[in-house]
Amino acid sequence: RRRWTQYWLKDPFSGALEFGLCHTLRLLSIEQCSAIGAWRGRYGAGEQRNLDRRARAAIAMLRPELRDTPQLDALLAQLRQNAGRTFLETLVNDRIDQSARVQVADPVALERVLDRHPSVIFVAVHMANLGDTMGGALLKATGRSGITVTRPFLNRFRQRLSNKLRQYQNGIVLPPGIGATRQLLRHLQSPGTFVLLHLDEARGKQIHFPTFGRPIPRGSNLSIAIRLAAASGVPLVPVHLQRHPGVRYTLHTCQPLHVPADSNQEEQDVIATQLDRHFTDVIQKQLSDWLQLYYLRV
Repeated sequence: RRRWTQYWLKDPFSGALEFGLCHTLRLLSIEQCSAIGAWRGRYGAGEQRNLDRRARAAIAMLRPELRDTPQLDALLAQLRQNAGRTFLETLVNDRIDQSARVQVADPVALERVLDRHPSVIFVAVHMANLGDTMGGALLKATGRSGITVTRPFLNRFRQRLSNKLRQYQNGIVLPPGIGATRQLLRHLQSPGTFVLLHLDEARGKQIHFPTFGRPIPRGSNLSIAIRLAAASGVPLVPVHLQRHPGVRYTLHTCQPLHVPADSNQEEQDVIATQLDRHFTDVIQKQLSDWLQLYYLRV
């Protein structure tokens, strides 16, 4: 009965509300939509309180010098605002893509990577976006055909809304699975392509990457990215977004990492450790804009 009620009553009701909210907010400017997100936050009051407690505990471990300080409260408030901004900005992401709101930090370096490598695997974390802004920025900056993997929503109406919004982009979004990995490999075999993988995906209600001193995760997007690079001969290129006032971003790209085709587990762990150190540093510098902080248990 509970599943029936969820599927036939609750999901259609919430789906109708979300469709209405989406079409209403798309009548506003990008700045207005983002500001409403900052004011409202992403989560309901009860869920927000629980997530704030979890984030406070995580920050106390990552930045112990902030424990019981006004700076910690300010960081949590900024995280709540940024999470709300990011959530509503996905509704107008096509307009963000079409504008000049995302600037590449080093266009020459990115062009050099693209000139040398017909295909690349971009690896990222959910910094300042839920994935759509990063995907749109890479499609525009590279002019290539992109593909990524993300878990579909349980609510079928929310998934339809997500699919509708993503129609404005030219990227391909696949659900996770063995078939998706094979399709990623086939995609990389064509020149002028890229794959985007977020390494900080939640599994078992936990974020396993970056490790923050924990073991390297197995069977994660990190493992898939490294093995995909070894199988395809395509380099890994770390990327992340930095948020600025006025709904503007900087796209940062790093030097490619090459994974030898005959690399063993120990050699692949070295690459994993390099990525772990890089994204740990990125997150520590922009802790209030790492959206997965709410789900980190360290």
